[in-house]
Amino acid sequence: MSKNNIAQRIQEDRGSLTRAFRKIADFLVAEPQQFISNPIRILSESIGVSEPTIIRFARHYEFQGLPDLRLAFAMSTAAADSNLSAHLEPRLKDKEVVNREAKQAIASRAVELTTSDNSLLLDSGSTAQFLTEQLVDAPAKTIMTTSLNSVLILRNSNQHRLIMSGGTLRPDAMSLAGRMAETNLSDMAFDTAYLGVDIINPERGLSTFSEEESHLNRAMIRASKRVVVMVDSSKFVGPALHNICDLSAVDIIISDTSLPADICSAIKGRGVDLILVDVPSY
Repeated sequence: MSKNNIAQRIQEDRGSLTRAFRKIADFLVAEPQQFISNPIRILSESIGVSEPTIIRFARHYEFQGLPDLRLAFAMSTAAADSNLSAHLEPRLKDKEVVNREAKQAIASRAVELTTSDNSLLLDSGSTAQFLTEQLVDAPAKTIMTTSLNSVLILRNSNQHRLIMSGGTLRPDAMSLAGRMAETNLSDMAFDTAYLGVDIINPERGLSTFSEEESHLNRAMIRASKRVVVMVDSSKFVGPALHNICDLSAVDIIISDTSLPADICSAIKGRGVDLILVDVPSY
């Protein structure tokens, strides 16, 4: 059974797990939202096991650490019950850690595309945040973002005109969303929107854990002449969540060279420009 079915696998393994691992598995099944959102210190106290034991549990299932396990668990649980997806959205801090080198390489390629932009939109995803870091010393642009972290990163880059979207705070995502943000975008026009997504599928398009975020992403797409999606190859495996748009609304996808050839062909067959980047190995 693959990592995509990790929630089911953990339940099936319960009887063969050690006592400590069984406590983690029981908590994970009973309190999925807490497992996804709480820091490891809080999890350790709540479950009654040590922090290293939680990390060993993740590695027992062939994950590098807790962030990888939580992302895979959220995805597999959402696949089983789409109504849970909004409550199991992974924390931005976890997303920043998982596949970090690939996301940074993708962001480095994306910043090259911004040279033709006078104005751009940035979403609140981890890859967009890495792109923001690349824009600190870039030539002057008008930049609108839904990300609080991106505002903090660019706050001293006085050459840029920095605009926030407005809206309701989403604390775990460190972003703004909601009707106010969508309304503010409705009368604006930008050269390019740079988006990261939770899942991408050549047939079903782009999707995300949060329905609220899916509405905002569509508003960003409508407000932009060009749409660039930045997504590492791991995002092409998983269930469709809250739909954002079909690939027909996307101009360019930037991913990494681990993307399977059949998916590459399917994307190109939909008329989307595909850029693949090498990921440095350390």
